[in-house]
Amino acid sequence: MNTTSARSDLSRIVLDPTPHQITDDLFALDARLSQADTDVGALADWRANLPDLLPIRGRAQANADEVRRLIKGLAREPELADDWIDVANALTVLVNASNLSLLLLPPRSIDDAWASRNFGFHLLQHTQRHGDGEELALARRATSAVVPEPGDQALPTDTAGIRDMIETMARRASALQPKPLTATPYGTPAVHPLEHAESLKAFFAPPQDLMRLFDGANKLLHASEGFSASGLPARVIEDATDGAIILSYARLLRVALWPARNERDVEAKIAARDLVRARAADPERLGALFEIALGQGEMVAGQSSRFLNIDAVG
Repeated sequence: MNTTSARSDLSRIVLDPTPHQITDDLFALDARLSQADTDVGALADWRANLPDLLPIRGRAQANADEVRRLIKGLAREPELADDWIDVANALTVLVNASNLSLLLLPPRSIDDAWASRNFGFHLLQHTQRHGDGEELALARRATSAVVPEPGDQALPTDTAGIRDMIETMARRASALQPKPLTATPYGTPAVHPLEHAESLKAFFAPPQDLMRLFDGANKLLHASEGFSASGLPARVIEDATDGAIILSYARLLRVALWPARNERDVEAKIAARDLVRARAADPERLGALFEIALGQGEMVAGQSSRFLNIDAVG
C-alpha cells in the first residue's frame, strides 16, 4: 500500500480530505438484507447470497497492515497518540469485524475454505504464542468448523493442473493485496489507509445503538423458531433459519465489539452475553466468536474514561 514517506512518519502523512463511507463487514451483512428481517423468503435468499470470504481476508490483512503502520509511527512520534487513537480504534473495529466474519460465514468455494483456513491458522498460531489457556481454548472453539486442508494433495504434473495451480495462487495473492477505493458505496466494506484518518475518526465517533442491535438479534432468533409453520419448502425454511442465526450473531458480534459509552450500552452487552451463553444448541464456534469479540470490545473500552467496561459496572 502506498505511503507518503519511506518512514511513514505520522506527521508527514498527507490526509485525504474526501469523506469516505466506511462500513465494517458485520454491518455489511445487515445492509444486504433488503426486506423485513422475519420474512422467511428474504432470509433464505440472503443466506444463498452471502459474500465471498477471500476478499474479506484481503481487507482484514490490509487494514491490519495499516494498524501496524500506525503503531510504528506512534513509536517514533508518541506525542501524537491522542490525535490518532480513534483512527486506531476504527481500524481495530474494521479488522476484528472482518476476521470474525471469516469464521462466522460458511465457505461456499475452495477459495472461501482457503480464506477461513488461512485466518484460522494465524489465529491459532498467534494465540499459542501470546495467549493463555483460556484464550487458546476459545480460539480452538472458534475455528472448530474450519475445514482442514487435505494432507494427501500431490502437486500437479499435467499442463492443465499446473496452470490451474498457478492461477489459483495468483488469484489468492491478488485478493490479499486489495487497494483502497476512490469512492465506496454505502454498505460496501473497503480498505482504508491512514490517509483516510478523518473518515476513520468519523466512523468511530457516533455512538452505536447497541440495545437496538441486541433487540434485533433477539427478536430474529425467536422469530426463526416459527419458520417451520410458514408452509414453505423444507429447503427454504432450512436456509432461512440458518440465515437468521448468522445475521443474529452478526448483530450480537457488533454489540460485543463496540465499546459501551453509557449504561444502556452496558445493559445491551450483558443481555447479549447472557443470551449467547444460554443458547447451548447453537454451534459452539458462535459462542466462542462472541466471547472473543466481547474481549476485544472490552480491551478498547479499557483505554479511556470515555467508555465503560461491563465488569467494572456490574
